[in-house]
Amino acid sequence: MSDAHRWYNARVFTGRSYAESLLVEDGRVVAVGSSESVHRVASTGTESTDLGGHLILPGLIDAHLHVAELTRARGGLEVADARSVKELVERIRTWGEGHPSGTVVGRGWDAERLARREWPTREELDEAVADRPLVLYHASGHAAVVNSAALRAAGVDRGTVDPPGGRIGRSRDGAPDGALFEEAMRRVASLANDTSPPDPKALARTLRFAGTLGLTTVSTMSVGVEEASSLLALQRDRILPVRVRMYLRLSRLEEFSPSDLHPTDDRGDLAVTGVKGFTDGAFGPRTAWLSAPYADAPGEAGLAVGTDEELSRALSDAVSNGLAPALHAIGDRAVDRALRLLQPFVGSTPAPVRIEHAGLTPPELLARLNEVRPALVVQPGFVWSDSWLPQRLGRERARWAYAFRTLSDQGHLLAGSSDAPYDPVDPWRGLWATVSRRDPEGRSANPDPGEALSTEEAIGMYTRNAGRALGEPDLGVLEPGARADLLILDTFELPDAVRRGASTVRETWVGGRRAFLRPSEAG
Repeated sequence: MSDAHRWYNARVFTGRSYAESLLVEDGRVVAVGSSESVHRVASTGTESTDLGGHLILPGLIDAHLHVAELTRARGGLEVADARSVKELVERIRTWGEGHPSGTVVGRGWDAERLARREWPTREELDEAVADRPLVLYHASGHAAVVNSAALRAAGVDRGTVDPPGGRIGRSRDGAPDGALFEEAMRRVASLANDTSPPDPKALARTLRFAGTLGLTTVSTMSVGVEEASSLLALQRDRILPVRVRMYLRLSRLEEFSPSDLHPTDDRGDLAVTGVKGFTDGAFGPRTAWLSAPYADAPGEAGLAVGTDEELSRALSDAVSNGLAPALHAIGDRAVDRALRLLQPFVGSTPAPVRIEHAGLTPPELLARLNEVRPALVVQPGFVWSDSWLPQRLGRERARWAYAFRTLSDQGHLLAGSSDAPYDPVDPWRGLWATVSRRDPEGRSANPDPGEALSTEEAIGMYTRNAGRALGEPDLGVLEPGARADLLILDTFELPDAVRRGASTVRETWVGGRRAFLRPSEAG
């Protein structure tokens, strides 16, 4: 007998319109429509549930996060809420005393959230931990500050030259000050244990947590062989709580075997979709590559990561293996560069070419964007998190940051994501940021209300648009033949769901299997 479920007297948002009832069998949507019409096609023995008018949505998709890094962050030293360097140092010291061996790794600090908006120095970090390496990652993931022991262990001293696409921060006398930008962070990656295979059980806990938020598919980016092997272990044991799509780190593609690139999975729980490369950095550490200098640092315009020749060659190798290319590009100059690099590969793979972030898209870029038309995988939560951006870019230029309405009106495919752990993983935060443009305190990277999207459009970014960006149009919709990934909410209206957030998720279903049931509903 097939595994069949029917929900009726519901408010089903299919991704395009509303219906009253939904029928799924063997992991796929069979029928959607009126309660009477769906009842007529349901098989004998189908489990039926009266939802009393509550909402059913397609399962939410996070098209860009980092599962291994999120797992490490959930189990490690999180300092995002520190509000001064002094508090930061005290938090690290306390953590170090409770964890007396190994490298101390902290994540999430942001100078823009500190009282004096200053970066901690190597000497200040030495006050917290002096006897072993300390690596403190910036909230963006594109910079770090480290203590003296970490610099010594990494072999970084006064004579160390900046790597291509990276920079070592220095004091006035030329000595390293502890700051490492972009490719320079590779010097401490092994110290921070970022090259070790993550525990599959810990990954599973992270993915189960994602399911409680209503996420049914996540796309994990910049995947190395270590993360891939752990996810493959979960897939082989059929215990992946949600679907996972992998974008391998472009610079490490040669480390994967042919069988790694196309894992066998009859249920569609795990797939390798593409590769991700970098063209620049991030706004926070001023490494996003701009066409003109930063307003608050006139001598800086960001960094270009990688050469065009290297990136083009690597992208060609990836496409020849059927992997879709995705390029990180935040600054406007980097977006233009990514468009040039991606254009030769448009239409070459099942999933579309993608630009990750596309943070700054002024009007002069629109003609090129309209010509190439990559999928644009954006992070609406940055509208809140980067509330300092008008000071960094200047208000006139910040007007074109995270310009979702402008891009949508030009017909671009916008897919929603979090970039977790570099921003909170909660998709409802991104949904609310998309429609409101201002955080609860009224702050915004670009508060222009004209860039807001409707509630249905916002949901579309995290459902059908994200499925299309992954090359899987049967994800993120509830239409006959689509995968039966869905949410049951305890509310009746989409705007209310977006305002209330993850607390409204009552059940999460993946492939017709219930992956999450809110405890109060189980009793």
